[in-house]
Amino acid sequence: MNTDPSVIAKKISYKINDNKLFHDLSFCLNKGKALHICGDNGSGKSTLIRIILGITKQTKGELEISSTKGISYLGHKNAIKNYLSVEDNILLMQLHNHKDLNRYIEILNLKKYLDVLVANLSFGQQKKLALLRIFLNNSDIIILDEPFVGLDNETQKTLSNFLNEQLENNKILIFTSHISCEINSEALNIS
Repeated sequence: MNTDPSVIAKKISYKINDNKLFHDLSFCLNKGKALHICGDNGSGKSTLIRIILGITKQTKGELEISSTKGISYLGHKNAIKNYLSVEDNILLMQLHNHKDLNRYIEILNLKKYLDVLVANLSFGQQKKLALLRIFLNNSDIIILDEPFVGLDNETQKTLSNFLNEQLENNKILIFTSHISCEINSEALNIS
């Protein structure tokens, strides 16, 4: 039995009422591969991600996901608590015992903000906090919806390098991005 991670979409379609958002999308991703979902605003990129995650059901088509270690996901919303400090959010995300936590806190320049309420951070700093879940992931599939938005150039490069390393470690990456990035990926344009 093959336990390698894979994501296979066969003729996926989705419509809202009588309006087709996208039609007959097919792709196959195996370990070490990336898919960049491209398209205009409103073309269905986030909807396709929700279908892959199992949050939304496609109108037609089949989707097969094989994963032994699960999926790490970061969407448009950072899924962090504004009324808690950075450190409290790290505890809530159950990342405090991860062996690489301090290294990524340093890399993302979050150390001096550990006792600061998230509500007092800039959008970019909040995004860095949310990205800790991705940097410290244990999954074999990573799905990101516009991960580069709000990040400075240095952090964008850090994230690109990290994601390329994950691909070298045989993980699967699916992402949307309007921001140019240096990730070796196949493009799926759904405009």
